Amino acid sequence: MIHPRDSSVVSFDCYGTLIDWQSGARAAVRALPELAHVDVEALIARRLEVELEVEHERYRPYDQVLAISIQRTASEFGVDLSDASATAFANSIGDWPAFQDAGGFLKRLATVGAPLAILSNVTRSSLAVSVRKLGAAFDQLITAEDVRSYKPDHDHWRELYRTRDVAASQQLHIAGSIAHDIRPAAELGATTVWVRRFHEPIPDDVEPDLIVQSLAELGDYWRLHYSR
Repeated sequence: MIHPRDSSVVSFDCYGTLIDWQSGARAAVRALPELAHVDVEALIARRLEVELEVEHERYRPYDQVLAISIQRTASEFGVDLSDASATAFANSIGDWPAFQDAGGFLKRLATVGAPLAILSNVTRSSLAVSVRKLGAAFDQLITAEDVRSYKPDHDHWRELYRTRDVAASQQLHIAGSIAHDIRPAAELGATTVWVRRFHEPIPDDVEPDLIVQSLAELGDYWRLHYSR
């Protein structure tokens, strides 16, 4: 059984786990007149691939990564996106909504007593805005701005272990991305919960310790197994 009270730190990815980046990005794309006739879903999917390419070139602040990736992706779709529109897309991160189950789940989790952390690829200022939407307190926030690299590199995890003086085996990591979070956390030896919100294919090369469809389901799982 997996329960946060058995861990020295419970960590989360933010975007895709606590914050609904897909809905936020979709709304931001639709707000740009230049992209009015583009297949939004195809562009969003491709932009995420381009984002990974941009991140691996060298470290840039995440707002720059967002702006560059949307411009490059738009170009692939035949659109010369202006710098102003690219910046508007990057700035939209502050408007991306929290998942409906995130705030209540985090408030209940706080009663367990385990320290809570977020490991995120965004900037400190962007993450601070998103955390306020969640209405929950975190003991530690580690961003790409802090470690100067992007997940799935291991630097976020190493910083967590260093600053909290814990081993990977003492960490419970809850995340929605196999590539960015579950795989690297498992590689290091952390316990992992995959929040498979979008019914993604289950990969053959990594085995999360637990798979749930939402944070609400994870909360129900813990109540069922540990409320007796």
